[in-house]
Amino acid sequence: MEPTPPEGPWAERLFPPPVDHGIAEADRAVTNVTSGTGGGDEGPSGERWYEGGGRAGEKAHREIVVYPPTRGLQTQGDAFEPVKIGVLVDMDIGQLLADWLDPTILAIEDAMNEGVYDRPVQLVVADARGLPRENYLKCRTGYEWLVDQGCVVVLGPMISDNCLQLQELINQRRCSSIGWTGAWRFSSDYCFTVANGDIPTEGVMCAQWLYAQGHRKVGMFWEQGSSGRDYADFFREEAGRLGITITREVRLGPNPRGLVDHLAAMRDAGSEGLYYGGYGYSTFHFAKAFAKLGWDPPRVMGTAFMFYSNTNEWAAALEGWHGVDQLGEDGANPNYNAMIERFQKRFGRTSRNVVVALAYDTARAAIHGVANASMATPEEVRNGLERIRWMPATNGGPSCYVQFGPHDHKGYKGDFLTIRELRGGELRFDGYHRPEWPSNS
Repeated sequence: MEPTPPEGPWAERLFPPPVDHGIAEADRAVTNVTSGTGGGDEGPSGERWYEGGGRAGEKAHREIVVYPPTRGLQTQGDAFEPVKIGVLVDMDIGQLLADWLDPTILAIEDAMNEGVYDRPVQLVVADARGLPRENYLKCRTGYEWLVDQGCVVVLGPMISDNCLQLQELINQRRCSSIGWTGAWRFSSDYCFTVANGDIPTEGVMCAQWLYAQGHRKVGMFWEQGSSGRDYADFFREEAGRLGITITREVRLGPNPRGLVDHLAAMRDAGSEGLYYGGYGYSTFHFAKAFAKLGWDPPRVMGTAFMFYSNTNEWAAALEGWHGVDQLGEDGANPNYNAMIERFQKRFGRTSRNVVVALAYDTARAAIHGVANASMATPEEVRNGLERIRWMPATNGGPSCYVQFGPHDHKGYKGDFLTIRELRGGELRFDGYHRPEWPSNS
């Protein structure tokens, strides 16, 4: 008599098995969605090339999976689970969500088509808006949620306050963040940047720009926050070194008060130019104040200038400003030009603002960090990021590139900061910033 097989209970899988969408192509990478976003209906997309190409109110797809080309390879039949890359959205980005996610998709597809990586990748998006407008804990919770979902690297945050307040947590959870902050203190074991600026450098650049234009008496605005004092301190020190007199110094909140009075006092004190250093939230209000005074002085700001791409209204509000930008001279960076052509062909729309380039470079760093890793874990991806050398950059001038290494987690090298002017609705390239020793002249 055969023995009776034992009855359960049985040990079941703790997690569901991987599922293949069945969409892989032989000759090209393919994504399960045509675009990273959809559903927006709150106002028009960008009207000019430098404004955001999406629509306000759009949301990210819950599941975005990119498959590498099979190149005729027949697998053993078991699906490979995608490696997860997190996207941490920590601020209101208006028309720019599509201009962040779509270049991210393109960067991963391009890397797969080049043979850099041959395993599916899933983008996991956390909309966790935090400081300075919302509560700090939202951003922390969003980052931890991405780590708990199994992400091996996180793209974002963007805002300096959120990068700095997350820094200790990122190092504790050991899942690298590639932030967009210009905060110079955001660089540690698991904190990397493909930076949307560099706050101390921006302050120095703006002082040198004003000096080069012949302005010796200037008014200064700086915005309260984690980086505001750095914006002010480095500008003030460089202005003093150059012999620039600061006629009046004003600290602003994100919702500024008394702009007309402050500007009038600066004008009456003989200010020949103005400087602004901060997040950028208060810049939205300057245009009305200048119009009320009938005053149009030379003025320069840090990378908050790039809020021109956030909404059409913000672009109009920055009329007349010079600012620190990252887009190089028109037509000069072959990596940018070629990427924009691929972007237009892939997504069927034109969007050439700085965020498209920044997002592409960030995602390229992430996927190459994953490819360089010995295995797909956060700790090894961190090591993979440090192995990136002379990676072509779409941002900046033709000499700009991305590189990391031990104790060097700030990626952009070369001409990654430029000066542009927004005047008459046109975004004009004003030059690379290449200072010289006074002794040269």
